[in-house]
Amino acid sequence: MRKTVLLLASLFVMVLATQRVNAQNQASVSANATATIVKSISIEKNADLQFGKIIAGSTAGQVQIQTDGSRTIAAGDVVLFNQGSDHQAAAFKTIGSPNATYYLSFPSSVSLTGPTGSDPMTIEGFVHSATGTLSASGEETFNVGATLNVGANQAAGEYAGTFSVTAAYN
Repeated sequence: MRKTVLLLASLFVMVLATQRVNAQNQASVSANATATIVKSISIEKNADLQFGKIIAGSTAGQVQIQTDGSRTIAAGDVVLFNQGSDHQAAAFKTIGSPNATYYLSFPSSVSLTGPTGSDPMTIEGFVHSATGTLSASGEETFNVGATLNVGANQAAGEYAGTFSVTAAYN
């Protein structure tokens, strides 16, 4: 019996010692949690992209609108008709968090449809004048140009289509 009591007492001491060792093996620390809400980025259209009046030739051609609004023949057999021709670069304004950086995305090409039975024309090679950094007031205005592919003997008439410009924070 004495051995049993001694054995139980020894076990009790060992269990108590183990608990103290476990209790001394813990540590804790506090950390701060923060969150910052930024203004969502948005984009507004100020002006549409207009290639103006063009005379199609017997071979395909290309007309470019630069970001400054100038218009040039990039290739092929087309003539720029200037009388009453309104050509201009598209204009946009990006709005968001002050001094934030962002990037723009454009489609690879856009189709312009015209009169019934005519072949569509495509726009490609979008260029822009954005710096990709919003001002201290959280805005940047920029222009967009592109290249219009005019088919050989393209049918006369109005051609129209739409394109999307996407702005996103870096």
